[in-house]
Amino acid sequence: MKINMTDKELKKLADFISERIIKEMNKMFQFSEYDPEEAEEQKLLSELATAMTELDYNLEKENYAQCEKLKNKIYVIENKLNKFK
Repeated sequence: MKINMTDKELKKLADFISERIIKEMNKMFQFSEYDPEEAEEQKLLSELATAMTELDYNLEKENYAQCEKLKNKIYVIENKLNKFK
């Protein structure tokens, strides 16, 4: 027996299944709920890594004006991250 479903129906079914799987995994592994502070810290760490990579690249290119901007950006990010210690 072949069942024809529209894309919208398939998406709805996929969303339903994924939500059920996530709920069951949360029960099985006791995942913690979403923590906004942790998400903010992860975002800042990602920004810091990006800025440091850009700084390294600009140092190699001897683009010191951009390095100064990135240094200041890194300083601001590091100060924000200090509140998580």
